[in-house]
Amino acid sequence: MQSSLTTGVWRRVAWLAAAIVIVVLALWFAARIPKTISIFLIAAFIAFGVQPIVGRLERRMPKWVAVAIVFLGLFVLVAVFLVVVVPLTISQTQLLAANLPSYAGGVQSWLSGMESSLETHFPMLKLPPVSFTRIGGAQMAAWVTGAIASLGAIALNTFTAFFIAFSAIILSVFFLLNDTQVAEGFTALFPPNKRQTARKLAAEVTDVFGSYISGQVIVSAITGAVVAVATTLLGFKFSLIVGIISAIGYAIPIIGMLIAEIVAIPLSAPQGLWMIVWVQVVMFGMARISDNVLVPKIMGQSVGVSPIGAMFAVFAGGELFGIPGLILGIPIAALIKILWRYFVAPWLSAQFEKG
Repeated sequence: MQSSLTTGVWRRVAWLAAAIVIVVLALWFAARIPKTISIFLIAAFIAFGVQPIVGRLERRMPKWVAVAIVFLGLFVLVAVFLVVVVPLTISQTQLLAANLPSYAGGVQSWLSGMESSLETHFPMLKLPPVSFTRIGGAQMAAWVTGAIASLGAIALNTFTAFFIAFSAIILSVFFLLNDTQVAEGFTALFPPNKRQTARKLAAEVTDVFGSYISGQVIVSAITGAVVAVATTLLGFKFSLIVGIISAIGYAIPIIGMLIAEIVAIPLSAPQGLWMIVWVQVVMFGMARISDNVLVPKIMGQSVGVSPIGAMFAVFAGGELFGIPGLILGIPIAALIKILWRYFVAPWLSAQFEKG
């Protein structure tokens, strides 16, 4: 009896060691092919994101037609973005760069006035000197020279990014057209008696990721567009820049829009205090509308992560992986919760029952 128990323990230890070795080798191999991994990950996220839309269209037409319609729409949106949004954004960015010295002088005057007021009311308070007046022609020339020197690297990185994006789109089409074969290939990795569970797992993960990614993209795009249009009507000079910042910020849960509102303050400061106030009102109000109206209607039910878990996932993801970790922290936490429910929880339950 003791011998059989010892054999069983050693067998589990051997399986655990083999699993650790496989994971380490997989990570080592992945580190050697970062571009290939990037292409497959981006393709998977694109496929997850458009899958809910493809699924709805597929009820009325063949799958390949549904996929073609969705990706044609994506290409149209990308074309509009490149032809309309990018030139306007570049124009506003050039305007911001051209007026940066005068903006810096205005901020310096405002800070000097605030410092004088504080020293008048609080004579014992000693503030460190803050100066923006040194931003001038020499500094701007140095920045321009540095930017020109790095144009080659920028062009190469841009070409690489376009290649990765194009390859990922083509691969995502393959994923969508062959989703059944991909799912069956995944379930084939499991023992025969666990394959039905693996199918349910794959369907649940696809539903969670697909709903979250597609919903987040739509809500963030609407939020950014409304902020850009509303601030344009206010006469704000950098409305498109703030709209893009709002769209990106809203995609980062919990802290994203707060950071976007803080960034918008110095951009609106040169047009006066009331412009700062109105831009903040628009951004804050649109964020609340998105939270309470758009998210429930577009994204439906939550991914099943508690508020504390969501905050931990966002901050931990950001610390580990930067911006991608901030954006994907919550769905990855939901994935971990699903995997725990399917694999770890049943194993723990079996261990307690044996004990």
